[in-house]
Amino acid sequence: MGEIKSAVELALEKTEGVRGDRKSLEMHEHKQLGKRLVSKVIDGEEVDLNKELSRYDGERLDWVRDGFFEVLLMNIKLPNDDIELQRIRRLENGFQVVIRDTAQLRELFKQLDNLLSQYLDNRRQMIEAVRQQFEGRIRQKEQELQRQTGTQVRLDPASDPEFSQYLRENMNRLQEQYSGVLDQVKQQLQQLYDAGR
Repeated sequence: MGEIKSAVELALEKTEGVRGDRKSLEMHEHKQLGKRLVSKVIDGEEVDLNKELSRYDGERLDWVRDGFFEVLLMNIKLPNDDIELQRIRRLENGFQVVIRDTAQLRELFKQLDNLLSQYLDNRRQMIEAVRQQFEGRIRQKEQELQRQTGTQVRLDPASDPEFSQYLRENMNRLQEQYSGVLDQVKQQLQQLYDAGR
């Protein structure tokens, strides 16, 4: 039985005559390997990232690191809840593998953690404030429906289109306020990564 070849090997054989495409394909494949490593970081798996990266050298290592860094950076976003915040916190372990200035990285992640925690607190407070603001309107609608149907009705504010629209508008404003600062953090991470290359 013949040797089983990987998809990359088969693709490289087909593009053997075209040097530039072959290198592009190899670069793409190695970036993908780096990107897949990030899922282990996010999921909190025990993995020796340095050992994983030591499998590669030269350009291949650069490509794997680039893919790894790109996905780490993409996963820094405004969280919807504490679970997402925990996932973002775990990203620091991944960044420590590809950013040499770990002291600045730690400081930047402290600032990021404070920013995202504050965002979640403000988000919760805003949702509660909007709920309280609409509480009277929702109760009036419940009383109207009770008069019409003769049965007691409980409405969830989230099912009210007016409430949903108002909440969405306020949420968008809050996200805009924090997104600019978050973009600055990402730029600083990019600069730290570039400085260590």
